[in-house]
Amino acid sequence: MDLLARSFPDQVNEIGRLRSSDTVFAQICSDYESLMALLPRDANDPTYSDIIDSLHGLEDEIRHCLEAASTMPRGSQ
Repeated sequence: MDLLARSFPDQVNEIGRLRSSDTVFAQICSDYESLMALLPRDANDPTYSDIIDSLHGLEDEIRHCLEAASTMPRGSQ
Protein backbone atom coordinates (compact mmCIF):
# COMPACT_ATOMS: atom_id res chain seq x y z
CA MET A 1 0.00 0.00 0.00
CA ASP A 2 2.96 2.34 0.52
CA LEU A 3 3.61 2.39 -3.21
CA LEU A 4 0.02 3.32 -3.93
CA ALA A 5 0.12 5.98 -1.23
CA ARG A 6 2.98 7.70 -3.03
CA SER A 7 1.00 7.95 -6.24
CA PHE A 8 -2.42 8.53 -4.68
CA PRO A 9 -1.77 10.24 -1.33
CA ASP A 10 -5.23 11.80 -1.07
CA GLN A 11 -7.06 8.55 -1.79
CA VAL A 12 -5.32 6.13 0.59
CA ASN A 13 -8.41 5.44 2.70
CA GLU A 14 -10.67 5.02 -0.33
CA ILE A 15 -8.15 2.69 -1.98
CA GLY A 16 -8.01 0.53 1.14
CA ARG A 17 -11.79 0.39 1.40
CA LEU A 18 -12.33 -0.35 -2.28
CA ARG A 19 -9.49 -2.84 -2.38
CA SER A 20 -11.09 -4.87 0.40
CA SER A 21 -14.50 -4.93 -1.29
CA ASP A 22 -13.66 -5.23 -5.00
CA THR A 23 -11.51 -8.14 -6.18
CA VAL A 24 -10.90 -6.62 -9.63
CA PHE A 25 -9.69 -3.37 -8.07
CA ALA A 26 -7.55 -5.36 -5.63
CA GLN A 27 -5.88 -7.14 -8.57
CA ILE A 28 -5.25 -3.85 -10.36
CA CYS A 29 -3.57 -2.52 -7.20
CA SER A 30 -1.53 -5.69 -6.83
CA ASP A 31 -0.37 -5.46 -10.44
CA TYR A 32 0.58 -1.82 -9.89
CA GLU A 33 2.61 -2.67 -6.79
CA SER A 34 4.36 -5.53 -8.59
CA LEU A 35 5.42 -3.28 -11.45
CA MET A 36 6.49 -0.48 -9.10
CA ALA A 37 8.73 -2.99 -7.33
CA LEU A 38 10.61 -3.48 -10.61
CA LEU A 39 11.70 0.16 -10.57
CA PRO A 40 14.14 1.80 -10.51
CA ARG A 41 15.51 0.40 -13.71
CA ASP A 42 18.12 1.86 -15.92
CA ALA A 43 16.34 4.03 -18.47
CA ASN A 44 18.33 2.19 -21.15
CA ASP A 45 16.83 -1.15 -20.09
CA PRO A 46 14.64 -2.29 -23.00
CA THR A 47 11.78 -3.16 -20.61
CA TYR A 48 11.79 0.27 -18.92
CA SER A 49 9.38 1.97 -21.32
CA ASP A 50 7.01 -1.02 -21.23
CA ILE A 51 6.92 -0.91 -17.42
CA ILE A 52 6.29 2.84 -17.41
CA ASP A 53 3.52 2.49 -20.02
CA SER A 54 1.90 -0.29 -18.00
CA LEU A 55 2.12 1.75 -14.80
CA HIS A 56 0.44 4.72 -16.50
CA GLY A 57 -2.34 2.43 -17.73
CA LEU A 58 -2.85 0.99 -14.25
CA GLU A 59 -2.87 4.49 -12.74
CA ASP A 60 -5.63 5.42 -15.19
CA GLU A 61 -7.61 2.31 -14.22
CA ILE A 62 -7.18 3.09 -10.51
CA ARG A 63 -8.35 6.68 -11.06
CA HIS A 64 -11.34 5.46 -13.04
CA CYS A 65 -12.31 2.99 -10.31
CA LEU A 66 -11.95 5.64 -7.62
CA GLU A 67 -14.07 8.09 -9.60
CA ALA A 68 -16.74 5.47 -10.24
CA ALA A 69 -16.78 4.48 -6.56
CA SER A 70 -17.10 8.10 -5.47
CA THR A 71 -20.30 8.52 -7.47
CA MET A 72 -21.91 5.35 -6.10
CA PRO A 73 -23.85 5.39 -2.84
CA ARG A 74 -22.00 3.66 0.00
CA GLY A 75 -22.82 -0.01 0.32
CA SER A 76 -23.76 -0.51 -3.33
CA GLN A 77 -20.27 -1.55 -4.48
